[in-house]
Amino acid sequence: MRKSVLKILWTATALLLPALALAWNPFASADEFQEMSFSAAELAQVQVQAGWAKGEDHTLLFEVHNGLKGPIQCASAQVDLQDGKRVSKVFTPKLFVPPQSTRNANIPQVHKGSMKSYAMSCSCFKKQGKGECVNPLRKG
Repeated sequence: MRKSVLKILWTATALLLPALALAWNPFASADEFQEMSFSAAELAQVQVQAGWAKGEDHTLLFEVHNGLKGPIQCASAQVDLQDGKRVSKVFTPKLFVPPQSTRNANIPQVHKGSMKSYAMSCSCFKKQGKGECVNPLRKG
């Protein structure tokens, strides 16, 4: 009897957890907003610059400018060094850049003169995965 009750509770829990996970979603529904990469036209409106502050040779700074009508978020940055090594940083929480705004981030221990190339991974939310970047938390 006890084993059958535990089996029923286990089954009910396994079936209920996915439904509870959807209930915790801060957005209207799981499918209404989707995190998407940028189109070519959107990418042209997002500028990322990297460099070092005057007198600071050990911390690489990033400046991200969002020229879009909706907010964007950047999850990580990656730097390829001239010696073949790669340095990455994950932004937790993601670097949020409101529309028509600029935000800064950094990667410590990337010495001036050692960088070969850099990349930043950014995205935005779109309603049903289409159209312009939007703020999924804004009503209306």
